[in-house]
Amino acid sequence: MLAGNFDKEWSLFKNGDVQALEAIYRANIQSLINYGEKINPDIDLVKDTIQDLFIELWRNRQQLSDIVLVKFYLFRALRNKLYRANSHQSFVSEGEMQLSTENLQADYVELSIVSREEETHIRQNLMQLLENLPQRQREAVYLRFYHNMPYEAIASMMDMNYQSTLNLVQRALNSLRKKFAGGKKLK
Repeated sequence: MLAGNFDKEWSLFKNGDVQALEAIYRANIQSLINYGEKINPDIDLVKDTIQDLFIELWRNRQQLSDIVLVKFYLFRALRNKLYRANSHQSFVSEGEMQLSTENLQADYVELSIVSREEETHIRQNLMQLLENLPQRQREAVYLRFYHNMPYEAIASMMDMNYQSTLNLVQRALNSLRKKFAGGKKLK
């Protein structure tokens, strides 16, 4: 089972809170429609399928597992239902409609690990590039982006005028962009 905080609205919904189901619906309906249209351009079918999905969720709420990413779960469920509709299956049992949350969580864990590895790699590259900046550029970037200081404060701290501070940070960012993009092409 995936470690982490389970979605609070989902837990409330599973315990019979209609308002929680409505909140989940409202938070995800537009994204579900947009995603559904990518699978099947028939907007009426997409909307009907989403409605069926939420009806089934309500009916089967007590058998559902706790989940971390509701949107991921809903997208996967909608995708499965639309593919079934696309293959012209006229009857699907309730057992077939229940999704394997464990598989969804395993997929999420895998995506999460890959994402963290990529983020770590990017962060390491960026730290190396920052270390290679000239001292004043590095200091200005550090104050601006690591400590969220306004440019006026940076200018005052570094004994520079405002426009020179903007220019210094902009040169540093341009240098980082060029070097970062160049490093990505090499790999």
